[in-house]
Amino acid sequence: MTDHTQGGDPRFEVYLPVQCTTPGGARSRGVTGKTRSISAGGLEILLPETLPVGTPVLLQIGDGDLLRAYVVWVERGTPTSVGIKVPHGLAFQQSVDPHLVRQWVYRAERQSHTRAPVQFPVDYIEAGTAGRGTCINLSRGGMFISTTQPVQPGSQVSLKFNLPHLSHTFSVLARVVWMRSDEVDPAATMGMGVQFLDPRPSETTLIGTLVDRVCGETFPLPAGSRFGPPLH
Repeated sequence: MTDHTQGGDPRFEVYLPVQCTTPGGARSRGVTGKTRSISAGGLEILLPETLPVGTPVLLQIGDGDLLRAYVVWVERGTPTSVGIKVPHGLAFQQSVDPHLVRQWVYRAERQSHTRAPVQFPVDYIEAGTAGRGTCINLSRGGMFISTTQPVQPGSQVSLKFNLPHLSHTFSVLARVVWMRSDEVDPAATMGMGVQFLDPRPSETTLIGTLVDRVCGETFPLPAGSRFGPPLH
């Protein structure tokens, strides 16, 4: 997770599910979103619909207490693998304890950074250009793709892949967070690390199940196993 400091508060780039409720008595309704960054003063979140600036919102991050916030800015919707998502900036009515923010970040890091050594092909498209590589480690939050044509960090890529032993085809939007080329380290595996932006909850569950199973295996992987060696 990336730590930025802006306006005095550390801001963490982290993807957390959030339940948002817009109060309104009998007309109260809830929407589920996912953060893109968070600080003690507020958060940036992707929502499936547009909330007007000034809208009061009740937030629940994970199984935590309800927090009062309000919309301070809205941007144009962004296409994702599960439809259009609208970026919003929300400010907490009262700043939260920075220790609580770090607990949220730690929980997300622990879950999304458990990496399983796997091996399966991945097709990707960036700005209309198609490529193909091999996933050699997988987490709930992303994967490392071994490829001779890695994409520049910051780029968005559309991924398509099948997990081992599953017929379901995953179509996921991701962001390249780092890349490794032979110019940097000729002895290292070329490729790119990508972070999933908005996978379907059912697909996150399938990925998590595979990661837990592979990481829970205590016996050595046989030679030629589909799950391959871990990335060093």
